Amino acid sequence: MIKVHRLNGELFLLNSDMIETVEMTPDTVLRLVNGHRYIIKETLDDVKSAIVEFRRRAGYSCVPFGIPLEAGDN
Repeated sequence: MIKVHRLNGELFLLNSDMIETVEMTPDTVLRLVNGHRYIIKETLDDVKSAIVEFRRRAGYSCVPFGIPLEAGDN
């Protein structure tokens, strides 16, 4: 689960395994595999970082430690 904020500031937890796409429109729009859509305050990079951090803490083996988020990140 990752923490995200609705545009009105309401905090909620989201199952990151349900995210199908994240778009910048310029608002950040999350589309889930069940068809639900959320517009949130966080940026695309914030969402990506939150997912990677959650998966690392949860012990997902598909997110190796030490791999930069973007080419050139350290």
